[in-house]
Amino acid sequence: MNETQLLDGLVGRFDEPADWEDVLRRAGAHRFPRRRLVSTVAVVVAALVVGPALGVLLTRGRSLGLPAGADRSRIAVVLAPVTRRVILEVAPWKAHDGFCYLVLRVRAGCVPRSRQTVVLKPPIFGWTFDRRVVSGEATTFGGAHIRLTVTHFGGRIDATVFLVRDRLPRFLRSVTLRDARGNVVVRTR
Repeated sequence: MNETQLLDGLVGRFDEPADWEDVLRRAGAHRFPRRRLVSTVAVVVAALVVGPALGVLLTRGRSLGLPAGADRSRIAVVLAPVTRRVILEVAPWKAHDGFCYLVLRVRAGCVPRSRQTVVLKPPIFGWTFDRRVVSGEATTFGGAHIRLTVTHFGGRIDATVFLVRDRLPRFLRSVTLRDARGNVVVRTR
C-alpha cells in the first residue's frame, strides 16, 4: 500500500464540482489589511525610522567645545593617525594650575594639577602629571588589550594624556601606564 492508496482510504472522495467562486470570495476578504492594522504598522515604522534620525539630528546640533576657562590662545591637539581628525584638544586653564580638555567632542572639563592619575570612561580617557609615562594599554574584562594613545604636553599644561581613539563603550578591568623602559608606572583597576 502506498501513500496515495492510504490517503484515499482516509479521505473520502469529492464528487461535487469545486466552488472556486466561494474560495476566491473568502480569500479576497482578507487580501487587504484593515485600516487599524495599517495605522499601527505606520506608527511603528515611524517610531523605528524617524525616532533615531531625530535623535541624531538633536544630538549633532549641540557641539561640545572647550570650557570657557581654557586659554584658547594656546590650544594643543591630538589627531587620529588615519583620518587626521582632531580627537583631543587641551589648553592651559586660565588663572589656575592645570589644564582644560575636549575629547572626541563628547567630554570636556578643566582639571587642577594633582599627584593622582585619573581614568574616565566612556570613551576611555585620562591624565597624569607623572612625566615618566610614555605608553599605556587598557585591558577589558574579556582579556582584550587595547593600546592607548599617550601624549605628553609640556609648557603650562605639563601633563600626560591618554585615550582610546574611538567612542565605543568598553568594560575595563584595568589601565596600565608604562615608562620608556616598559616598567609599570601606574596601574588602575
